[in-house]
Amino acid sequence: MKKCFRISVALIMAVAFFGPYLQTQLDLELTDDPAEIRLIDDDVKNFLRAMDKLKAKGDWAEVIQTEYMDKASPGLKEFIREKGVKVEDFIEAIKERKEAYDSLIDLPKQLARQEKKIREAFAELKKIIPNAMFMHVYYLVGPNPGSLGEPSEYGLMISMSELDKDIENIHLLLVHETIHVQQALTIGMEEFQAIFGPKMSLLALSIREGTAYFLTLLSAGGHTHKESWDYCVQNEKRLWQRFQVEMNDRNPGDWMWGKPADPEQPPHLGYIIGARIAEAYYNRMENKEKAVQDILAITDYKEFLKKSGYQDKF
Repeated sequence: MKKCFRISVALIMAVAFFGPYLQTQLDLELTDDPAEIRLIDDDVKNFLRAMDKLKAKGDWAEVIQTEYMDKASPGLKEFIREKGVKVEDFIEAIKERKEAYDSLIDLPKQLARQEKKIREAFAELKKIIPNAMFMHVYYLVGPNPGSLGEPSEYGLMISMSELDKDIENIHLLLVHETIHVQQALTIGMEEFQAIFGPKMSLLALSIREGTAYFLTLLSAGGHTHKESWDYCVQNEKRLWQRFQVEMNDRNPGDWMWGKPADPEQPPHLGYIIGARIAEAYYNRMENKEKAVQDILAITDYKEFLKKSGYQDKF
């Protein structure tokens, strides 16, 4: 059953995987049935046809405009509008990273291979969040390096510029972003956005992202940033001692999206600390369904940390 919602959504950007947030006002068409979700790769196929024509030494601007941008799906049109993307951006990006864009030739086949896994992951998410709402997915090609995922009024847009070695984990990215939508629907957009304003802190950001990470692990059974997860588990006491000192800072430092100062430290450790806090809360609760709803409804991050009992083990 499809439902439309008028809500102010924080666009969840992921450069490489995840990144900072922007704000906009959207009409979201959501469905409570994950089987209704469409996985749309028309834009990827159009881009590959454009790349074929570029090999014939045609006018780059004309080819990209007519074969890709003018044939844009609703998802790509929104991406172009929201990001202010111009044909010149694609020309510059392709010339700089031609080998990466050439690797996209296998992307439609790779995406098709992931469809069963994606649909199974959404179905499992529905089991742990019975009132979960879902969006259609638009795969597209962007001028940005790496991968980027975000919800729009038309669906979840996944932009890529190369065949990522982690393509087999794309279901985890989709579930993670879908969980952020559940958080926004649960606590309301004013509260959801507050951690980028008056409630901003390393602790709040880590728990927000970490709870989505944990619920993705719980429902889809896999890790994004597995290297970071393993590193955190192996060095957890030392990392927690440092995190405690910095957790009230408004600047997330290198815990979230920044490149760590220590070259041996993997990125995104704030995600993992937040996930471990959520995991501790979930494990100590007898009613697991209520635990999941509590995790989606977090608004007091210090209180949630206290209730989780996470810091007690140190």
